Amino acid sequence: MGELEKLLKLSQKNLLILPKISQQILDIFLLKSETKLIEFISQNKELSSFILSIANHPKYRKENPPINDIKLAILILGEDSVKILILGFFSTKLSKSTFNEFNFHLFWARAIANLCFSFALSSQLNTYPSHLHVSSYLMDFGIILLYLLFPEGYLKVLKLKHLGRSVCEAEKEVFGTDHAIIGSEYFELYNLPRRFILNIQYHHQFPQIPEEIPPEIWEDLKILNFINLGVGVYFSIDKDQKFKNFKNFGHTYFNFNSSLMEFLIDSLPAWVNPFYEFLGYKDFILEPYSKWVKEKKEKIEKEIKKLQEQKKQEKSLIEFYQGELIKKTQEKLLLLEEIEELKRKLKISSFLDPLTNLYNEDYFLKRLKEELLRAKRYNRILSILLIEIEKFTQITELFGIEEEEIILKVLAQNIVNNLRRVDIVAKLSKIEQFAIILPETPLSGALVVARRLLNIIEKTFYKKYKTIYYPYISIVCYNSLILDPKKEPKTEKILEVLNTNLSLLKTRQQKRIISLLIDTGLENKQI
Repeated sequence: MGELEKLLKLSQKNLLILPKISQQILDIFLLKSETKLIEFISQNKELSSFILSIANHPKYRKENPPINDIKLAILILGEDSVKILILGFFSTKLSKSTFNEFNFHLFWARAIANLCFSFALSSQLNTYPSHLHVSSYLMDFGIILLYLLFPEGYLKVLKLKHLGRSVCEAEKEVFGTDHAIIGSEYFELYNLPRRFILNIQYHHQFPQIPEEIPPEIWEDLKILNFINLGVGVYFSIDKDQKFKNFKNFGHTYFNFNSSLMEFLIDSLPAWVNPFYEFLGYKDFILEPYSKWVKEKKEKIEKEIKKLQEQKKQEKSLIEFYQGELIKKTQEKLLLLEEIEELKRKLKISSFLDPLTNLYNEDYFLKRLKEELLRAKRYNRILSILLIEIEKFTQITELFGIEEEEIILKVLAQNIVNNLRRVDIVAKLSKIEQFAIILPETPLSGALVVARRLLNIIEKTFYKKYKTIYYPYISIVCYNSLILDPKKEPKTEKILEVLNTNLSLLKTRQQKRIISLLIDTGLENKQI
């Protein structure tokens, strides 16, 4: 089973069938003599109208009467141009618009450039098999087939190509085969010449082709690779490297000198652009490589000049600021005073409690609102803890304000050390209260945290004062999955419930932790 047959079974799509006129064009160029071309054009109304329309273009007809004779039109245009136009007409039957990264028009624009380069190169070589024009034009046709069978798969190929893989490597990774194999198997279905099929199959394997391949195929592939490199200069981001590779290849395999290769590359736009205009590829008009090099050089020189000017300006600025440095000393002192004042204001309005370095109450309320909205939007769960230390004001009465500040810092640090980094700990405005938000934490997890903090706070006080100042902990668990999604969570309601539960604990003077799971029934679950 061939690779194309395997892919057809996987895709469960119908294989692209060449339009009848496209099949006839291939038959004429690959299976029949060139003398049949004029006869073929004359007998085909669509092609004869196409050729006559171009021959009557002002570029060719000028002030002469309209041309109605197809033989005269071919004489005016020239046989090579007519061949390129007829093969280019092939693309108009298969090109279409897409709405993703794959661009049919770009594919055919490059294929036509290959074709034109093939005709330009044929005049520089002693022997040049005529079928190579078609081979150069259709050597990558397998790409079209792969895309039509697996559009999403070929978009993956393009992404891998952007990451630095060659096209064939990317295709093999995605499909287990490449476009050269698929293209050759496809054209075999049309009983085209074996030499043409082998050109398509092995054009990406040069010079490491199998030993059993005939020498004339090796010669064909050498020319096809030279064409591919030359056209790649215009269709690659790294034009300089492509041109270097092209010249090295020409020196190695054809013994071409640099002047000839520069001429071939620079004359390609003059060959290609008229056909782009006639065939509907105006968006891909080529600019001569030498012009691109010149513009690049001018741009670099401009950038260098700009940098030199910047350097001069920077030098002048340095000299200016050195002279101004003494004058700015007083301004600096004034600025420092302003900065200190700004720091003082910033400290007052900061989101941190200046004593404990925990978040302050304003920031806590802001974050609580954000976390509640996030939980509702993404179907999350969170718990909120409110901690109040019983008879905390006795510390100030017994030991003074400094001791009160010390124990608050110790408590804050001990609480933070026993929580996760994602947990939000705040010191509220009431001196004896702390608040904690536990994202992604259910009621059971919050209870574990509450018991641990209860124990830590009691030990902290006992270690310091040999007596226990009991903490009360109120827990509210907000579970968005069991609440009405249309109702916005209310921060005020959460705080009200937390404080109410604290009051309930202090009244009972028994349990130190009380919890509430907010559900549709607002059911209290106490521990």
